[in-house]
Amino acid sequence: MREYTADQLLEAREERVGVIDQLLKCYNLPLLVMRVNYPGLKKTNEVTLSIIRDMSALICTIFGDKIWFKSLRQGAEGPIFLAAVGEDGLALKKAVIDLEEKHILGRCLDLDVYDSSGRSISRQEFGYPRRKCYLCEDDAQHCVRARRHSEREVIDYIEDRFRKYREIRCQ
Repeated sequence: MREYTADQLLEAREERVGVIDQLLKCYNLPLLVMRVNYPGLKKTNEVTLSIIRDMSALICTIFGDKIWFKSLRQGAEGPIFLAAVGEDGLALKKAVIDLEEKHILGRCLDLDVYDSSGRSISRQEFGYPRRKCYLCEDDAQHCVRARRHSEREVIDYIEDRFRKYREIRCQ
């Protein structure tokens, strides 16, 4: 799969913010944005694509006809699933926190929810702590900033979770 540059990654993040703003204005509904927490500059690959496809299908099953719009985008940030959902923003965030906490792939995902006014709804609003590192259980942002773990270690973790998910699904 294609490797992007750091500049392309920054441009893609800015573009995502613009897309989110457009969708919020267009639908005036809470918006779910789902990405895989995959390190490095090769964020679009078979594992991330498969995770996003499977997890977006699960989101669509959970919310069904409440989904007014959905899109799967690919680029420097990897695959991104966006959905405008006719559901209370807090209820939507609570549902995706349950996925993050209970699904075998949940820790691999970044599930952001914006209310209809564009405010990001955080885990802390529900009394949950900040996300923990995959590998050492410290605050994930601390580990990322300190570069405590190699890309390979994080990728191995994600690939292992995905392998286990596939094994469970095939039983």
